[in-house]
Amino acid sequence: MLKRAAVAATVVLAAAGCTSTGSAGPVTVTSNVTAAGVTAAAGSPGSASVPLSAPAPGSTTSPGSTGAGSASAGPVAASHPLTSGPVPAGTTVEPDGFQIRKLAPGQEAPQFIVFSFDGVGWDEKWQYWFDVASKVPLHFTGFLSGTYMLTKQTAARYTGPGHKAGHASIPFGTAADLPVEIGNLNKALSLGDEIGTHFNGHFCDDNTPGGNQWNTADWNNELDQFFALVENVDTNNGITDKLNLPAGEIKGERTPCLTGHKADLYPALEAHGMDYDSSFTRTGLSWPTKSTDGKIWQLGMSEFPTHGTGHPQITMDYNYYAQQEPHVISGGGSATPAQSAADSQQVLDTYGDMYKSAMTDGIHEPLILGNHFNDWNNNAYSNAIGNFALQYCGKANTYCVPFRDLVGWMNAQDPSVIAALQNHKSNLGGCPYLAWPKCDGKIKY
Repeated sequence: MLKRAAVAATVVLAAAGCTSTGSAGPVTVTSNVTAAGVTAAAGSPGSASVPLSAPAPGSTTSPGSTGAGSASAGPVAASHPLTSGPVPAGTTVEPDGFQIRKLAPGQEAPQFIVFSFDGVGWDEKWQYWFDVASKVPLHFTGFLSGTYMLTKQTAARYTGPGHKAGHASIPFGTAADLPVEIGNLNKALSLGDEIGTHFNGHFCDDNTPGGNQWNTADWNNELDQFFALVENVDTNNGITDKLNLPAGEIKGERTPCLTGHKADLYPALEAHGMDYDSSFTRTGLSWPTKSTDGKIWQLGMSEFPTHGTGHPQITMDYNYYAQQEPHVISGGGSATPAQSAADSQQVLDTYGDMYKSAMTDGIHEPLILGNHFNDWNNNAYSNAIGNFALQYCGKANTYCVPFRDLVGWMNAQDPSVIAALQNHKSNLGGCPYLAWPKCDGKIKY
């Protein structure tokens, strides 16, 4: 089984990438069928290999928990008013069925939740998320590392800027891994999920030169190689499997370890026809803005207080791991199952705090959550975000969509509508942002 989950970096502000590999089992790629104008893979997704623990409808979690823990479970069928039924005139329909419409005067914006994953190279986690998405209306973005389109035998076909041929900070898989990965990616695409780029060799500050040292020419080089690795995965590896991902459908990215500088990165994104970046973080919740030249949507994750602490943290699994279990990351043993369960609940409650905050002020700032295909901390973070999806995706006026859908929706609105959302200042109770959670969920941005 191919396992590619990023491991510890030396800083808390960025998720790093190093992985381990194992043997890959067989994969069945189902045929495609078209229903209601949306292409989907025939057959149901496989079972999740990590158990989910969403409460039954109407139940709550243990006493004293708040936020996500107090919510009822989500719907049991993957359907939603804006992803099913008749399509009104003037509506744009995304590949996952999401219907993009302009807001009517006085109408509130939807509550978007974007689930995104870096790496997306582990079969077990693909099956986990296929299973979650079969239970609730959920589609997500996977940021693919281009080196996953090579193997140990073909690694020399990649040369990272400033590095030797065949060198990367993440390991290359085996020849048996590759068809499994391609099959999972193709299935995700057929179901309407989005694939963006996580670039290639995952070079960070522990293996320079990387994002913080690269200039625009280097980023262009990385992107050129990424697109070539995706397009030529069959010829590069002497196989017949193809990835069904046209270059024009790759519209966004997240840099390795959240590194880089906008002045260097954004011109390369524009040169490759990309619409958005999800690398550079924001304080608190807010509606996304564009780059200074108006060409790139800035969809970075939030720095939001971890539940019960008042300490802001980037909404990514590795950053929670570094905050909750720093001794484990530094090599000081492992967390007990009980501690991992408590950590998972704290992150789940943090997501609930975010949702409550966005819904309370009526502006519905999008929640942008980052994760990896990993089993860190006894699957604490995989379980937390999986259970959050089960509990919240499909709630009234709430849409769990890829970045692609959020960008399409924002582009379809009148500029004055987006500007009003971006410029909104909450005045709920005058609670300072960093005083959360002592102000009963009321935040002043």
